[in-house]
Formats: sequence, structure tokens, C-alpha cells
Amino acid sequence: MMRQNRWTIRISFLAVVGMGLFGLWYATAVWIPMFDTVDLSAFTDSADWVDTAAAIGEQAVQLLLGATSGQ
Repeated sequence: MMRQNRWTIRISFLAVVGMGLFGLWYATAVWIPMFDTVDLSAFTDSADWVDTAAAIGEQAVQLLLGATSGQ
């Protein structure tokens, strides 16, 4: 087994961590979904499971649309 250069491994690791932090910063700066558009009126005590599942699906679609709109 050949000995690897430790400095190359360390620089590569720091580059990966740095780009991950940059990606996290960029994602939170650009793709913050609009949580104020979530409608909670469908989640009442009288709602059955079909209404609840449909409301969760609709809110998930709206959340993804808000996250990818780039506004």
C-alpha cells in the first residue's frame, strides 16, 4: 500500500467542508420557502383522514413551489 500525501488529503477535506458550508449559506440565502403561505384550516377535529392526507399533500406541493421559486 502506497503512502499518500497527508497535505493533499487535508486540503481536499477542507475544500469539501468549505464548499459544503458555502452551499448551505447559498441555499438558505436563495431558497427559503414561504412558510406564511401554509394553510392550516384543513386540520380541524372534524376532518377525516382523506381530507388530512389531501391537505398535507397540497401543502407539500405549495412548500416545494415556494422553495424553488427563487424569490
